[in-house]
Amino acid sequence: MFFLKNKYLIKIVILLTLFSMQVPLAYDSLNYQDRGNRYEGIAPRPVSGSDIELLSALVDHRETWKPIPSNGKLKFYLPSAMAVDINIQELRPKHFYKMDRVLPKPPWQRGFNDFQWFTRDVIAPLNLKMATLGIVARLKKVTNSDAEHVAPVVFYHAILPKTINGYLFTFKVGGSAELQYAVYQGKNQTPIVEDDLGRQSVGEPFVIYWESRGTQAGNYELIVSGYFLDDFMPIHQSVHFYHQPTMVVKNH
Repeated sequence: MFFLKNKYLIKIVILLTLFSMQVPLAYDSLNYQDRGNRYEGIAPRPVSGSDIELLSALVDHRETWKPIPSNGKLKFYLPSAMAVDINIQELRPKHFYKMDRVLPKPPWQRGFNDFQWFTRDVIAPLNLKMATLGIVARLKKVTNSDAEHVAPVVFYHAILPKTINGYLFTFKVGGSAELQYAVYQGKNQTPIVEDDLGRQSVGEPFVIYWESRGTQAGNYELIVSGYFLDDFMPIHQSVHFYHQPTMVVKNH
């Protein structure tokens, strides 16, 4: 009887050992790593020291993401060929998902550019809610550190919009702040739209929606300004982007 008990005990210990060996292997497959055409996975981000941080710059386009599609797809417009740094993250970190270092084929070119990736590698195993992701396509050609230069992204999986009628810019601040924003067209000194954002809490994402319906193609600038409530230090963030209202299928 004692031998039988020990025999069963040994089997249980072996099974538990094998299970504990498999769990780290499964977890390791989700770690941030090279996946061929991009780096993707779980990668805790360092705490941002920025006064204000741009988390996402998207075209206003909504799709149903349930069930999780087989591919995530991005589309964005460039007025000229240049290098682009794509960064994807959760707006409110839960899994600490991250994707960047995207290698496009062919290289980014003038006109509309596309990129897609499999959700089966990381997103599906995490059961990640794709609608909670923030995406920024930063233009590497511009080196002015005082301003962001981005290409707003259409994030989709099945249906593309025929026209671009609005944008969603998501930010967060490093301390509680009182903010406002304005959108300028080209070099005009008078904003085409401006409004108060009110009080924004530290680390809490907030969205600026700009309805672009009826506006002309060209360069635009979004400026977020205000001050921190604890010391009244000023806040100023400029985001430059190109508005292309019509979705052109073929590049010029």
